[in-house]
Amino acid sequence: MSYRTCNYPKPDGVPSGSPALRDEKLCYFHHRDHERSQYSANAIRRADVLGPRLPRMNSLADIQAALYKVMNAIVDHRVSYRRAGRILFDLEQAAAPMRQPNSAEN
Repeated sequence: MSYRTCNYPKPDGVPSGSPALRDEKLCYFHHRDHERSQYSANAIRRADVLGPRLPRMNSLADIQAALYKVMNAIVDHRVSYRRAGRILFDLEQAAAPMRQPNSAEN
């Protein structure tokens, strides 16, 4: 009985050779990894509704700039209220530790 083998290339360039899943080209392990990478790529794509991704939040000024971008996206109807609410919640969570005085500096 013949069966398909996984054609995912290992780091040395040789195909995996494990039995592939039914009606798939990859084995269970590589198919799972491929699905995970696709999920994270889709999540990043969904998060980019404001155009370029928001910059890293290193200061309260960065958070204010991101807040301005979100508000402009709401006004221009480029983002739904539900999505904007999620982004604003994330910005609030990012700002919380920056607003509190650092106890290590005392």
